[in-house]
Order: sequence, then structure tokens, then C-alpha cells
Amino acid sequence: MIKGFLTTIIILLYSQFAFAQSSRSELAHSKIYFRATYIENKNDIIGLQTRIDLADTTINHVIYHKFQTANFTDYDGNKTLNTYYESFADSIYTLLDYRKNTIHKINYIVNKEQTGIIFGKQSTILLEFIDTRNSYPRDSLKPTIKTPRKYYQKDSADIYLIIIPDLQSLVVASNGRFYTKQLMGDNYNAITNGFKNSYTATSKFDIQKGDEVQLFYRRKWYDDQTDVAKYEDKQFKNFRYIGDTILKNTQAMIMETEGYNYLSGSYDRHENVYIYLTDSGYYSGYQFVPFQTYKTVLKLVETERGKDLFLQGVTFDTINGNAYPKIVQAQSGPYRYYILPFFPMPFIEFGNVQGIITYTKIKGIEKGQKRARTYITDRNNIRDIFCLNKKEIGIKLYFTEKAKVEIQIQDNDIDKTIATIKAKTKKGLNLFRVKSDNFIENQQYNVQINYQGKESSGSFSQGLKFK
Repeated sequence: MIKGFLTTIIILLYSQFAFAQSSRSELAHSKIYFRATYIENKNDIIGLQTRIDLADTTINHVIYHKFQTANFTDYDGNKTLNTYYESFADSIYTLLDYRKNTIHKINYIVNKEQTGIIFGKQSTILLEFIDTRNSYPRDSLKPTIKTPRKYYQKDSADIYLIIIPDLQSLVVASNGRFYTKQLMGDNYNAITNGFKNSYTATSKFDIQKGDEVQLFYRRKWYDDQTDVAKYEDKQFKNFRYIGDTILKNTQAMIMETEGYNYLSGSYDRHENVYIYLTDSGYYSGYQFVPFQTYKTVLKLVETERGKDLFLQGVTFDTINGNAYPKIVQAQSGPYRYYILPFFPMPFIEFGNVQGIITYTKIKGIEKGQKRARTYITDRNNIRDIFCLNKKEIGIKLYFTEKAKVEIQIQDNDIDKTIATIKAKTKKGLNLFRVKSDNFIENQQYNVQINYQGKESSGSFSQGLKFK
């Protein structure tokens, strides 16, 4: 039972570390936990917990952090409150109850067997390092103070604590019947900020024609040596409100979009998308966003898979001097979902990719700094793919050397190649024209490019909506 459960914990810890913060210390800023059982290789969530830090106090010449926890299944419902005292002083982790009786007491730095207290029982405590890496071989792990450590009772491995020493955080605690786990990541920090400050926001936006936002995605991680966050530009997408129309007897807002990918160099030309309006909210694609006042929501919900988490909060972000509110939503899956109160453009994040709003123009007032397209010149890349006329598309390619290329246009609906050309490139910018009598308006095609040069060979692939 323990082996399978520990694998689950490793996956959870690894997924959390992917969401690096401005500095590594912020990984422990979330005050949201979930409580669950693990029986017969199955996780069952039984509740949620929040933590509110109170004033520090001194007990037997040691400074303790006093805090209060609230256990519940719905943040708006009944809560069970408990008060504790916690200390990481002198490499000893100590947790006391409200009467100042010892719940836990272990040395969280030593790498050997020790005598300690876990859940009020003094016993021999063993240590296991948790490998959160995705590299192999696993036996190559060299533990540091950043490596999560599992301390467990020698005679009962189901009773344990997982501590991350450099963060001074108890991230998992299991008493053998259920476990409590801290949720870590940017989104949980944002939701924590929302409930600590009782923030609210309404999704009833007020914009005019010409208003615009830029959604910018970047990869984010932290440096192992400095613990400072590192970033890599990934892509941006601009959304501009240009007018209104009626589609399928429903009022719709017309949004003009364009985008650019910094990693591939590909450019997404202007395209219109539609936001469908109703009296109670709007549709962005298949996603319905109700007009309502959003606030903190922390609760368990019933799904076809059993109980799941639904977490929501309102917070504020500041990028390039542009301060803006956002509504954050999270469940147990890998996606983080965001709603902007001031513009009808919900978006998601996944993995270590972070979405931020770098520029806004609302009611004609501009804030922030709009990111612009750059051009890749150190490697081969697609510069642009676009329609020339009803029977022809243009493809701009940049090459660092002369090469032979083959370009295929594929219709995925019928799984067929409808056009092919073979050509030679020059060093620098190249324009190719591909003709076909089979192009259909608004049809999605795949453009496959294979190349062979003296120094390199490879392929590109990009989608095109024929217009």
C-alpha cells in the first residue's frame, strides 16, 4: 500500500515544483491543504483545510509560529477550528496543540535513524528521500536541503511526515488513517491571497470598440543555484474588439486576433473569433462565463470519478506596471483556468507555462507594454503561411544555409495530401507558392515541410485555416 501511495505523493510533489515562483521560497506561501484517505490504492478526498498565521510566541525560550486551521468541505459552510504552535528552530521540527502538548518532534536535517515523535507517539524514526526529478537512473539522486524528506515510524510506515527543509514546510502528514497535503503553486498562492483579503470581482465587463488585451505566455522555472525564477518567452496572442454581429439569432462580439510564437518563429495572421452574449453571461468557444460576482470558493464537488476539488479566488497581478484583477480557478486536473473581469477572454495554463496580461487598452486607456514580434535568425524556421488567392498559399521560410525542401499540404479530414512541391532554398528568407484546385474556404489544413541541407535536416509542421 505504501509503495503505490508514495508514488502518488512523488507525482504530486513534482507537479507542484513545476510551477516555480519569483523565488523558490514562495513555493510554501499557499495556505490551502486537502485531506484524503488512501485505501486499496485509491485516493478519496474527504475535506479541505486552510491555515491562518497568528502572532509568534515564545515557549521554553523557543519562538513558535502560532496558527489556526479550519477544516471543512465547503468554505461557506461549517468549519472545525484548531490552534497550533509550530517551530523549525535549531533543525528540530516541532508542532504543539493548543494546550502545548507535543504532536510532532523530529530533527529534519539528520540523515540517519533517530528517536522522535510523530502524532504524539515516541518511536524510532526512519528517513526516505523523495526523488521529484524526471531523470534517470533513480539511484543517482544526491539529496540536498531542497529534497523532500519522508520521516516515518519504524514500526508503522503509514504514519509519517514529509518535510522540505529549505522551505521549512511540512507538506504532507499521514496518521495512518488519512493524510493532509499542502497545495503548492502560483494559482494556489493567488487563491490564498484572495481569501486572506476577501477580494471579489464581477465578470460584467465594460469595453468599447478598439479595446484590446495581450495574453503573453512564458515558460517559468527557478535556478538551482540562486533560487531565482527564470523565464523563456513562448508566445503572445492579441485580442481586439472590433464590432458586433448577429449569428444564429444570438448577439456576438467580433474579436480580431493575431499571435506569434517566439520558439518556432511562426506568425498567426489576423482572424476573427466570436464571443456570444446572453443575458446571464457569455460563451468563449464552448466555455460559458456567467455574469456574477466572484469570490473565494473552496469546496468538494461530486463528479463521475467521485469527489473532486473546486477552488476559486480573486487576486491581482502586476506586469510592466499594469495592475489587473483576475479570477483563478483550479481543480485536481493539470490545467489552471483564469477569467478576466474586464475583458471577455478566459484562458488556461498548463505545466510550467505561465499566462500573463502584458498590455491592456480598456475604454481607450492603455496600460502595460505590448510585446512585439521578433525574428529568429540562428536556426531554420517558418516565418509565415498565408492565403494568396482561392487556389494558392504563400509560405515564407528562413534558412541558415542552402537546402532542398519538400512542402506538402494535407487535408486532415480526408487524410490526403492535396498539393506537393519540391524546391531549393537560399540562405536567408525564401517565399514559396503552393497551388491546388482543392482548397476550401474555412477548411483547416496541415502544412508539412521537410528539408535537407549540408549541415542539418529536419521538418516543420503548422496548421492553416484557408481564407
